[in-house]
Formats: sequence, C-alpha cells, structure tokens
Amino acid sequence: MLPSFEGRVSPSLYALAAPLLLLSQTLAVALCYRWNDAPLDADGWFWLLPLRGLAQLRGLTSGQAATVFAYGFIVAWGLAVLSFRRASWSGRGHWLSAFAIFPVIQIIVIAVLAVLPRRQDETPAQHADGVDPADVVQGVLAGVAIIVAAVLLSALTLGAYGWGLFVATPFIVGVTTGYLVNRRTPLSRGRTTRHVMAAGALGGLALLMLALEGFMCIILIAPLGLGAAALGGVYGRAIAMFGHHRGKPLLSIAILPALFVLEASMPPATAIMTSAHIDIAASREDVWQAITSDETIGLPPGLPGTAGLAYPVSGRLLGEGVGAPRLGIFSTGIARERVTEWEPGHVLAFTVLSQPPAMEEMSPYRKVHAPHLSGYVVTGDTRYILSPLRGGGTRLTLQATTILRLDPILYWEPIARWAFDANVRRVLSSAKLQAERSR
Repeated sequence: MLPSFEGRVSPSLYALAAPLLLLSQTLAVALCYRWNDAPLDADGWFWLLPLRGLAQLRGLTSGQAATVFAYGFIVAWGLAVLSFRRASWSGRGHWLSAFAIFPVIQIIVIAVLAVLPRRQDETPAQHADGVDPADVVQGVLAGVAIIVAAVLLSALTLGAYGWGLFVATPFIVGVTTGYLVNRRTPLSRGRTTRHVMAAGALGGLALLMLALEGFMCIILIAPLGLGAAALGGVYGRAIAMFGHHRGKPLLSIAILPALFVLEASMPPATAIMTSAHIDIAASREDVWQAITSDETIGLPPGLPGTAGLAYPVSGRLLGEGVGAPRLGIFSTGIARERVTEWEPGHVLAFTVLSQPPAMEEMSPYRKVHAPHLSGYVVTGDTRYILSPLRGGGTRLTLQATTILRLDPILYWEPIARWAFDANVRRVLSSAKLQAERSR
C-alpha cells in the first residue's frame, strides 16, 4: 500500500525534511557519476534538474538508471505525502501539494508551503458541495504514482511495451483514482472522469520531467491510455458507490508486475511490409545512378520526421556487387547495411545489420531513458525494383520490411504504416528528382 496521507506536519519539520528529501536525489545522481568515474558539471541546471544530469551520463547502465529513477519516484512520493500533511496543518493548499512531485516546480511548492499560515477558522477546506479535496488529491497522486512505477518496471527494467503498460496500467489508474475520489463523497461521472484525466495528464508530465519518456511518445499513446483510464474510472466509481471494500480495489495494482513479466517473456514481433512506386521520366540507367548515389535527400521530412521519427538523409555504397557494405545516413545516426541483390538497372536490395534509434524524443533532456528508442522498431530488408514503362521512362518500386515489437498491434500498426509509408514515398520522390534532373 502507498504511504498514508493522514496526519499533519508542522512548518518547522516540513522546512527541514522537504529540502533534505529534495537534495537526497541530487546526491544519488552525484554518486552515479562517481561510480562511473565520470566528471560532474555541477552547474545550476544540475541542482534544478538532477535527473537531467543522470540522463547525460555516458556509460549509465539500465540497472543504475532504474535504481536512481526508482529512488527519485520514492522521493517524489515522499514529498507529496509530506506536503499534503503540511497543507493539512494549514487547513489549505492540498492541491498545491500535488505539484510537489515535479522537478523545478517542487522548489516553488516547498517554499510556499513552508510559510503557509494556518486557517483562522480551523475547519477543513471543502468544496461547496461537501467534497473533501484531500480525497481528490490523493486519488490523482495515486494515479500518477502508478503510471511512473509501471514505466520504471515494465519499460525501463523489463523492456516490455504491450497490453500491460498501454492498456492495463491506465485502466488500473482509472480504477484507483475513480475509487479514491468517490470513496467518501460520491461524485458525478463527469467529475470523476475529469479527475482521472488529470491523473493521466500529470502522470505524462511526470514521465517527461523524469526523462522516462519523450513528448511525442506520450502524445501517441494518449488516446489509448486516456480511453482505458476513463473506462477504469467508471468501474472504480461504481465500486466506491455500491460496495464497501475498504480499499480492496487498490489490490488490483498487484497484478501489473506479473503481467509485465509475462509480456517480457513473450515479446511481440509483427512484420510490416511497406511498398510504393513512382513513375520517372528517365532511363533505368539514370534511375540506377540516382538510387546508388550519395546525394543528400533535400525534401522536407514530413510530419513523422518533424515529430522525431528517424528519416533517411542519404545513402553511401562502399563497393559494388552482392556483399558490398552500405551506410544509411539517418536523422538519428548511421545504419550499417549489406547489399544482398545487385543487378544494375534492374534490382538493388540490402539488409540492415545495425541501425540507429528509431526516433529522437522531444524532451527537456538531451537523452531520454526509453528502451523503445532502440530495438522495438527494427528495419529488415529494403529492395529497389526498376521496371521499364511503355513509351519510355522507368517505374521505381521500393519495398521495405520492418519488425514492430510493440503491443497492442491493432493500435500501433496503423500509426507505424503511416510513418513508414511517408519515409518510403519521400525516398522515391527524391530519386525521381535526381534522375530527371540528370537526363
């Protein structure tokens, strides 16, 4: 069970304990640098965002990252409990305490709560309809805690991205938040859903601020996650209104680790074939020259590339014939490839031996510790086919196979197909421009 929010903390105890908790995670990051014999640049950003310094540490292992992030989660939850109890001493500021879990913002929250005076009337703060904000804050923070803990365990520790993380976790967030905000004073479905959505939004913000996920990944999963959370909220509200389970619904959280372990032992792998063609007013020799040149693709990357998805920049053959090495220059790095078919003017095919990250996350951090950036979208074989057209010209067909290791596949496949198709058509359009320009 999560630590209780019951009780009160005096201003003097809070002013001493909260900064010590805050500085303890800075110390944890500094120790990681020492363990890795790396120089630490303790500038202003390091003190404001210590986890940003962790994200920049080269040689950081997944185990070290998971340990420090887990400790950061414990510190954040401890600050939330401490801040809530401090707000209870003043009789107000409960909603403010919810933001004590976020880096940088928490400094402001601690400073305000440290000097917040006691209410003169000594009565608990309530809404006009009698709803205790304490229940609402606890419900929202519990949802945030589940989201962060699930990502730490499923993604960062086990490397599992599937139904457990993307569907079961938000559903249980909805159940937990929906139950907690309704357990003493029933709320309407609309208000319950708003509180569940707040838990989901703040959970996403926490992942961003803790460098566990990037902005675009959070946006992409939001429709599925928020939908599952809303459904869970309806269920949690029903349990609170029609049953007396004394917190037993919260035990549903215990099924998540088992589900994560199960998915990690049976990772998904779905092959996606992308195929497109373009007609070019140029000979096959000119088209062959275009697809084997190392000229930079000058066309804009489109929406997927702008959003951070890796897109091809150029290609460089380091030889000719089957077995020749090839370098694929992408926006996120270099792919090492090997030619598997070589028929000048007819067919060029190659397979990818190693590839750079599948995307570059939008984040306030230079590096995001999200395992899905590597190994979960794997490019396999790519094949160019040159066919003559009646009346002259060449039809250039590009076929590419990609392995998607994410679930639920029904949700991710359409997004992946759209992004892959955009990349393929961009490459074809560039080849057309180059070939027709060289006529």
